[in-house]
Amino acid sequence: MIDSIPPSEAAPPPLPKENAGWWAWPVVILSVFFIGWSVNLFSPKFPESEEEKKPREVSPTDLAMLKIQSQVVIAAATVSPAEAGETISQLREMGGGDRGLASIALLESFTKVPDVDSVKTAEDISDEASQEMRQLVKKAVNEGIDESERETLKEHLGWFAELARAPGLEPPPNSTEIKTRAMVFFVIVFFVFLAAVVAILFGAGAIFVMHRRNREQGGICRFRPGASPRGVMLECFAIYLGVMAFGEVAGVAALRFGGVWQKLAEIPFFPVMIFVASVVVPFLWPMFRGIRFCDFLRCLGMHRGKGIFKEVGAGMIGYAGVAAFAFVGIIITLGLTFVVGWVDTTFLSPETIPGRESAVGAKEPPSGPMTHPIVGWIYEGGMVERLLCLLLASGFAPLFEELFFRGALHRYLRGKHRFLFSAILTGVIFASLHPQGWMAIPALTAIGVGFSMLREWRDSLIAPMVAHAINNGVLVGMLCLAL
Repeated sequence: MIDSIPPSEAAPPPLPKENAGWWAWPVVILSVFFIGWSVNLFSPKFPESEEEKKPREVSPTDLAMLKIQSQVVIAAATVSPAEAGETISQLREMGGGDRGLASIALLESFTKVPDVDSVKTAEDISDEASQEMRQLVKKAVNEGIDESERETLKEHLGWFAELARAPGLEPPPNSTEIKTRAMVFFVIVFFVFLAAVVAILFGAGAIFVMHRRNREQGGICRFRPGASPRGVMLECFAIYLGVMAFGEVAGVAALRFGGVWQKLAEIPFFPVMIFVASVVVPFLWPMFRGIRFCDFLRCLGMHRGKGIFKEVGAGMIGYAGVAAFAFVGIIITLGLTFVVGWVDTTFLSPETIPGRESAVGAKEPPSGPMTHPIVGWIYEGGMVERLLCLLLASGFAPLFEELFFRGALHRYLRGKHRFLFSAILTGVIFASLHPQGWMAIPALTAIGVGFSMLREWRDSLIAPMVAHAINNGVLVGMLCLAL
């Protein structure tokens, strides 16, 4: 990272090689399609064959989300049992396969809220489920299980086995600890929600004031759209996405076709090699384009701005603005989810379209964004895995995503377009590469626009990197606490 750049030097004379190669945008578009496809951005709604028509079973990610919801139910049951009972009924109606039903049966037995019947829920577990799990769950809700049986049940249901009642339908040994932790989590979520509301209000006000002052006085934003080089920025971004897309395609092709693709994917540390190449090659590319490395870093935003500590502080304060943008995107995503759900239930239900159910005897999951796989990794992992997830989400992802999205792509687009168009296009590409599905694109795009705003304000990438790290760190930290 180079030293700070005085405002008088922020827009240097044009450098050579301003135009991007003709191949850059085709590579970007194809890469977005392949990466988006490989992470199920356009996942099929219907099974391709009769063999795929099996009861939908919960994944580790589904169980993780069910655990979070269960802790909220446990905390709410001490205050409002009736509300907790309604929530449990909704969870049961959502389906989730046999493991989901077994988990809910144990939750019902543990909370003992009105209008729920854990015995009936356990009886609804199909014969296709593990016989051992089915028998243990039924015994847990009818008479209770001992500690050896609890350990066996953990192999099937993980944390939910802790909810199983002891012999004689006595509370489980760590009942008090479970309730206390659920209440602590509920309180923390409540205060985080309040903090988010304050941040959104403060951020919205700060954005309005900054925009007004910048139009009236100028000089608020340090980003200079005319800085060069620009063309090489798009090329670097295209190379970054292209190498990543090649790795994704190789992994999917290995599963689908085998052969040479299988051998390629079996190379030791293949994912690490792809990641290293996707970062190193774009940083070496400017030398082949006749660009000085220091000029490349300056335009990329890899400089100290007004000082590292000031830029870090700007990122921390600026995250409130990101939260304000995120709120708008979340509202759009919720509206989109409502519309899609209404269309599904009104025009695309099993009653109107025969064969609509994707699994015999299973219900369609509710419409909405998909859950990020990291939730399942945290749920199944131990302390080391959780620390790695936290490092990945709040360290590597902010660093490298900001380098290439807000650093390279935003720089190139701003040389040709206004801020809003550049920020939205960068955000859409950024959002489409995430595994939460197409309905999450408005929310993720809005977050990306917030990061672009920080890039415009500070020019240095330190502020958007810090804001990105805060965003991911808070979310993953909450998950680690809940799971």
